[in-house]
Amino acid sequence: MRAFRTLIILCLLLCLVPPLSLLVAGLIARWAGCELDLPPSTPLPCAILGGDYGNVLFALAEFGWYAVETIPAFAALMAGWLIVEIVRAMGRPRKPGQPSAPSFSRKLRHSPAPAASRNRQPQAPAASRNRARGS
Repeated sequence: MRAFRTLIILCLLLCLVPPLSLLVAGLIARWAGCELDLPPSTPLPCAILGGDYGNVLFALAEFGWYAVETIPAFAALMAGWLIVEIVRAMGRPRKPGQPSAPSFSRKLRHSPAPAASRNRQPQAPAASRNRARGS
């Protein structure tokens, strides 16, 4: 299950790359005082630290259009992962000491065990009981 969760998280992060690249391109263009032409037609010049990075920002913005495909894939992966986790939690056996899930019906599903048999520990031999008391 750990490998499945790792794979799903990796796929979810990959689905977020295109929208994040568009966001980064917009933030860099705004910080540098450049225009980012959307919908993209041609790269516009953008001078950052003495160099023209208009082509790089244009490529990042173009890559952001893949968000149209990755956002629905992100939603489908999240829904699938949620379903798998719910089914796994429902099928997981409970430990003997844990109480069962609360029942919302008035009928008892099973009769409760007598108080004497619940959590009963084996009794120690008489010699060790006397030693524990100090006799």
